[in-house]
Amino acid sequence: MRTLELNGARVAELVEEAIGYLATHLRPDVHDALAAARCDACGARECFVFDQLLANAAVAADDHTPLCQDTGSVWVCLEVGREELIPGDIFDQVDDAVARAYERTALRKSILADALVGRSNTKTNTPAFCELELRPGTGATLHVMLKGGGSDNASQVVMLPPGAGFEGIEEAVIERVRHKASCACPPLVLGLGVGSTFDRVGHLAKKALLRPVGQSSDDPRVAELEKRLLSRINQLGIGPAGLGGACTALSVAIETAPCHIAALPLAIQMGCSAMRSVSIDLATTSGLSRKGSSLEDRSAKTPSAAPALASNRSDSPRTHDAVDRFRVPSLSEEGILRLHLPVSRDELMTLHAGDAVLLSGPVYTMRDAGHMRALAELQATGRLPFDLQGQTLFYAGPTPAAAGRPVGAVGPTTASRMDFATPQLLEAGIVACIGKGERSQRVRDACVATGSVYFAAVGGAASFLAQHVSSATPVAWEDLGTEALVRMELKDFPAFVAIDTRGMDLYQEVTA
Repeated sequence: MRTLELNGARVAELVEEAIGYLATHLRPDVHDALAAARCDACGARECFVFDQLLANAAVAADDHTPLCQDTGSVWVCLEVGREELIPGDIFDQVDDAVARAYERTALRKSILADALVGRSNTKTNTPAFCELELRPGTGATLHVMLKGGGSDNASQVVMLPPGAGFEGIEEAVIERVRHKASCACPPLVLGLGVGSTFDRVGHLAKKALLRPVGQSSDDPRVAELEKRLLSRINQLGIGPAGLGGACTALSVAIETAPCHIAALPLAIQMGCSAMRSVSIDLATTSGLSRKGSSLEDRSAKTPSAAPALASNRSDSPRTHDAVDRFRVPSLSEEGILRLHLPVSRDELMTLHAGDAVLLSGPVYTMRDAGHMRALAELQATGRLPFDLQGQTLFYAGPTPAAAGRPVGAVGPTTASRMDFATPQLLEAGIVACIGKGERSQRVRDACVATGSVYFAAVGGAASFLAQHVSSATPVAWEDLGTEALVRMELKDFPAFVAIDTRGMDLYQEVTA
């Protein structure tokens, strides 16, 4: 029997409020898992990364700024009982709701109108990616997830032969995590889909990300595989932010489905340490308050976000006084090197992979599209544009100004995407760059040849890091939106030397 009055306006209203909430609040089960992992952490670098992630959750919630500067694509999945009546326009108003939410909450807009042709930004973060799923019985659940590009890019679909079995699945997952985890802002929440078809197995994996951290599969055989995978992943030594440690993943969840006799589809969906999702039972919800308290209350009652969100603020260290001075218990100030930018190559020669640094002075944000333009200018004129010689590039796309700061949130994007251009730019005069994740051998060789350095900042700590940006001034390419060239002034911005002028690589060191 039909039990709900489903309509597009109601779904759109819930999506709009969920976006503003999710962008600024870490999922409570993830927060608690991070806090528990911090208690078990041993190394100074590992502890400090956890401290940044927990501090970031507190700052984001208190200041209503994004947890991560990549405020993601919007995934909306409506699960509806087959006995319910579903109007044909159920998702018609979702895009308008997404556009309003991203404007109202000052979120970064990252969606392109077409992946291949033109690649122009829609400037609304639409379209949202909506799915309708039928289930037995009555009722409906609305799932909303903000999914960042870095963790999505690290994900994978593999069509295994049936004979691969449990062992083949396990080895494929370990191999993918070994090579891509550092780009996906670990510690990871890993969702795996097994079964269905090529085009649907990814949906299974994304649904697995909705499961609360620590909740095992109902099937004991699958639960055992989840447990074994989590143990093996955490023995890899990749650690939080990929900078070494015992906690590379917080959880592994597997969802399975029927499939063809000739197939064993596997989807590996990497969820980052800033997991942003909520599941709303529409049968028990009449609406959401604009202040978010209704959503907060419901999150505390639903499995996807178990503890009350107040723990985000009270259990995490209140960091505005401590963070500004970079004084956290896990890393003594005596062990930190202070660098004033622009920095000379002679000074860079004194740095070693693994050194903790505080960066102060100008950097220039440049991402994928900016690198393409810089290379074109270099090839046309033989020089870097905009007097970038001797400067440091920050691979970042910040969110708009918020909370009295020039940017609401800013953090590193996956550096390997810039590997195609980095050697040429270093040869042309760039002396350093800031990003996250591993680089290619070509980049390591270029650092040696030019006396340059690659710094790694902690991904998933963008509200925390925004406190260390004192100004942000557009320089060029404003048509690129968040990928524009911007001059930022940093003040005691925390990072680590990832590749030094001798080619030593911190990411390789921690997994050796």
